[in-house]
Amino acid sequence: MNPMTPAEWQEAVDAASGCLALEAARLYGLVTGGPKVNVARCEEILALGAELGVIPAEDAIEHFMEVVAGRQT
Repeated sequence: MNPMTPAEWQEAVDAASGCLALEAARLYGLVTGGPKVNVARCEEILALGAELGVIPAEDAIEHFMEVVAGRQT
């Protein structure tokens, strides 16, 4: 199911961006563990969001990593 509201789209695009950054770090051996990333779904969300004019926030990756680390802000 896709996000419905602009706020939901922003959250989804930001999360997808963070997930892809986490997966890239894992592939480079910089990170072990963490949530399993559905790369295809993340790419789909980013593409659909872009069609709607929704792009990741500047701090999307940092915020995602804080949440993953358990330090929600």
